[in-house]
Amino acid sequence: MDEKHAEWQRIAVYVVCRDNDNRILLTHLNLPGLPAHGAWTLPGGGMEWGERLEDTAFRELDEETGLRAVLGPVIGIWSDWLEAHETQRGAPGHAVGILVEGRHVAGELRTDFPKGSTGGAAWFGPDEVSALVRVPLVDFALGLSADRSA
Repeated sequence: MDEKHAEWQRIAVYVVCRDNDNRILLTHLNLPGLPAHGAWTLPGGGMEWGERLEDTAFRELDEETGLRAVLGPVIGIWSDWLEAHETQRGAPGHAVGILVEGRHVAGELRTDFPKGSTGGAAWFGPDEVSALVRVPLVDFALGLSADRSA
């Protein structure tokens, strides 16, 4: 087995929001030069030093979508190894994502994205998601949501 060496590790929080029509809220990645550029993902991002999970979730949801939500339980943990060419840092690393449920979503969906890694946000129905270019995290979250509704 090849042993991998991580030059960094990132802990992130993602909020899985669904509306009354069972649509899921996704954000569009703006990462020029990286394989994930232009793909859809969940609203969320890296925890800042000393930040609580809840604070990261609220901050990232607001920054990327302009929306607010009541946080539900942690519904899953995502772990992914990224090779150097897949990262903004240009170095291999380990990303860990904590997925939390977002309930009672409120506010006005943001349409302006002057800078940063988010280029848009939108609600998508199950059939629409299957046609999107998306990161594997989205399919992981959809699987968790399906498990919870069964």
